[in-house]
Amino acid sequence: MYFISSLLSKLLTCILFCVISVAGYAQNKEWMEVYFNMPADHSVATPGNKSNSNWDLIGTLENLIDSANTSIDLCIYDIEHKRIAHALARAANRGVRVRVVTDDHNRTDGGTYDIEVWEILATANIISIDDDGDIYSADGSIIDNDLVNNGSDMHNKFAVIDYLSPSKHDDYVWSGSTNMTYTGPFNTNHTIVIKDSEVAKVYTEEFEQMWGDQDETPDP
Repeated sequence: MYFISSLLSKLLTCILFCVISVAGYAQNKEWMEVYFNMPADHSVATPGNKSNSNWDLIGTLENLIDSANTSIDLCIYDIEHKRIAHALARAANRGVRVRVVTDDHNRTDGGTYDIEVWEILATANIISIDDDGDIYSADGSIIDNDLVNNGSDMHNKFAVIDYLSPSKHDDYVWSGSTNMTYTGPFNTNHTIVIKDSEVAKVYTEEFEQMWGDQDETPDP
């Protein structure tokens, strides 16, 4: 599963390097944008194709989470940024379904930052599952499992926003190379935002293979 989503992310990245920015399209249009956190030489860009450089990459995900109305599926290698944790908690508190898949090692051995993040999510009654099949319930209890993926370093980083919405025009996918670690936004990285219902469908199918189910409760 890691290989499939990583390959898809790389293919989409290659495509995005060749397309113009289309953020101005109407709400019912499909588009893709890529954001970079390093300076770019805009003098070599073709007209209307200047890159989104020097960007707040954490903010690209945070803003999408804050815009969600029905659902958020987040598959993430690690979460150290409390900005993302608080955004997920805000979403859950306003009635958005939030599901999280993460890496076992970072979930259990990530240190102080990770502990604070997961406490924020637990307070907001957000359930998560890691690649060892361990389920972290909203009440703080842990259902322990020992799947073959334990220690395999689940390194995906993508989110599907509002796939539950009855309208296909509300579906967004966030992905890219950026980890939600404290070093992620400072290393040379990029993020991708895709507004496309079919891409959102594919990523949701990938997420639910790891989640193990199509509802609010994960199944290892």
